[in-house]
Amino acid sequence: MRPLSWVTNPVFAGTQALVLMILPMGLPVLVPLQIFAPLPVLLTALWGGAQSAWIGATIPVVGAFLLGDGLRFPLTAFLLFFGFPMLAAHLIRAGWRVNQCLASAFLLGMGALLLLFVWSLVMGLDMQAETALQLDGFKNKVLAAIAKEGGNAVVLTEARAVLTPILDMLSLLMPAFVVSGWFLMHVVNLLAARFLVRRWGGEGLFAGEDLTEWRPPFQLVWVVIASGVFAYAAQGFSRQLGANLFLLFTILYFLQGMAIIQAGFRHHAVAGVWRTLFYLALFFWHQVVLFVAAVGLFDIWVDFRKRFFRTSHDGDDSPGSE
Repeated sequence: MRPLSWVTNPVFAGTQALVLMILPMGLPVLVPLQIFAPLPVLLTALWGGAQSAWIGATIPVVGAFLLGDGLRFPLTAFLLFFGFPMLAAHLIRAGWRVNQCLASAFLLGMGALLLLFVWSLVMGLDMQAETALQLDGFKNKVLAAIAKEGGNAVVLTEARAVLTPILDMLSLLMPAFVVSGWFLMHVVNLLAARFLVRRWGGEGLFAGEDLTEWRPPFQLVWVVIASGVFAYAAQGFSRQLGANLFLLFTILYFLQGMAIIQAGFRHHAVAGVWRTLFYLALFFWHQVVLFVAAVGLFDIWVDFRKRFFRTSHDGDDSPGSE
């Protein structure tokens, strides 16, 4: 089944991307939809090539320029949402696999994170202190709003006790949160594009790849262990670098856990509705995310797929498939 012509039309795709990028700024309840802003550009690029990709990406970037102040907003929009989908589509059309594209995205994110830390070290900038200062202003606004609504001293003390450790963690891990969010956004969009293109008859772009068998190189576990030691035992710059690298590399084991769980879903022929409920649970309960990451990490030694699941299956391993 081929897609309707307007679905992959680059002008329509660019307009969709602009709406998905801009609308949540005015309607915060729609913020989750913003992660799909790259998807229309990725689809039109996969289907129509480089020219369609440039047309599709230009529309939201120009829209960001018209709505923003100067070049900062459009440049940020391009780097955050549309630069990597254009690159990924070009690589896939040239014969790359999805896991190779995702590895490229991870390396780009890690490179950006390391460059940020090198820049802060050269400039003598304490990123954690600067971030904490900004977050402290946010905390004061929240407490002022609670006091304005009639909150007494006990309520304010409890609110401060809840907010302080959360904001302290954010000030330490903010760089990795940003990079990890960028990386996971493009993971979701690339997998969604793979699912849709295969449904539309574009199997050739994604032939011969079973993502349920994906796993990161074994040696990376030592990077995770070393960064965890620095995060726990070091101080200052070394502690923040170790903590951020630990979080970023843990994402890989989360993805490994997802591959294992998807293999289990396929092995037991779990219905699409139950798969969808599980994926939704990832957004609402951080305990589920931690469980999946733990499954991925322990798979290094246990090898769940070899022990419990058959992965040599020709069926569709896309999320939500039967």
